[in-house]
Amino acid sequence: MSSFFIARLINAVIGVIEFILLLRFGLELFGASSSSSFVAWVYNTSAVFIGPFIGAFPGIYFTPNAFIDVVAVLAMIAYAIIGWLLIELVAFIFSALRGI
Repeated sequence: MSSFFIARLINAVIGVIEFILLLRFGLELFGASSSSSFVAWVYNTSAVFIGPFIGAFPGIYFTPNAFIDVVAVLAMIAYAIIGWLLIELVAFIFSALRGI
């Protein structure tokens, strides 16, 4: 396996996570009803990814239903940084293995 393939795989996984979190952010921003099956699916799926960040910051409410989910934004930033660090780690490991 090459470092390029592993980096693309990491980018794909992080991209899917970021997309799901972005969907959650947008749905919460516009006050989507969780009684819709799609919205409920997005909320349930993204709950796994924002779990470690719950309670870090309160949301910013515009109306009783619409708010900015600061936790989702924090999770998006954190996963982007984690993805970047993983890609750099893979590049470092493969460059070290080539030197042997």
